[in-house]
Amino acid sequence: MTEFTTIENLDAGLRASYDALIRYKQHICLARMNYNGEYNASIYEFVDEPEIDGFSEIECRIALIETADTLFPDSGSAIKWCFDKLDS
Repeated sequence: MTEFTTIENLDAGLRASYDALIRYKQHICLARMNYNGEYNASIYEFVDEPEIDGFSEIECRIALIETADTLFPDSGSAIKWCFDKLDS
């Protein structure tokens, strides 16, 4: 069973100085620092569409589609991994 979340829920758990949440095309890219100071990268896709379903973008359901198998030294590198995956 697929679990859903929202941008609003993801954003509530972010640390502004370290983590990053970016919309890229029709996806959400997330970089989150772990307890060792390394970054995980994840890609989510929209399940609902704001224009069609009547929700604001942050209220639409999103589903996790991929998480990096490796850790990154910074949030920029983690987000770059997301961009590269989505552009391939």
